[in-house]
Amino acid sequence: MEWAQVLAIVLPVMLAIVIGILYNNRRLDDVNHRVDDLRSDMNQRFIEMNQSMNQRFVEINQSMNQRFTDMNQRFTDLLEDVREIKRFMLEFLKKESV
Repeated sequence: MEWAQVLAIVLPVMLAIVIGILYNNRRLDDVNHRVDDLRSDMNQRFIEMNQSMNQRFVEINQSMNQRFTDMNQRFTDLLEDVREIKRFMLEFLKKESV
């Protein structure tokens, strides 16, 4: 075999290998780009979820505050009623004892 024959066999094989490597690197860049796109999409989704959860917590906090305010008002009203009943009982007992 002469050098020209060896070169005729080896050069196309080497060229095919180099083209394959370059093509594979391009495909890896595509994969990296897709991963970056996925990462940015997931970050955006987490930001939206965080905003949604914060809004929900604010609504729950407002609801709980309103409920506690209502409960405090009911206890205040109940306490006034109990004081009034006590006053009436004391007046009744005073009238009975006389």
